[in-house]
Amino acid sequence: MSEGPLSPRQQGQIATLAGLIAPLVGIALMVILSLTVDVVVGIVVGAVSVIVLVPVTQRLLRKRAKS
Repeated sequence: MSEGPLSPRQQGQIATLAGLIAPLVGIALMVILSLTVDVVVGIVVGAVSVIVLVPVTQRLLRKRAKS
């Protein structure tokens, strides 16, 4: 299952993809919550979700790349 460490190219691809996915999810949450609840709540939740989703997305993509 573990074929060894990922190459620098694979690590870069994972980081790039995580850097694309996490902000898109955060912006979507920000817009939805800003329109439905409150602007401040949308901004806070969107920012926190981006901060949390970047490492989580990288971890999930890394597991997917190894298998």
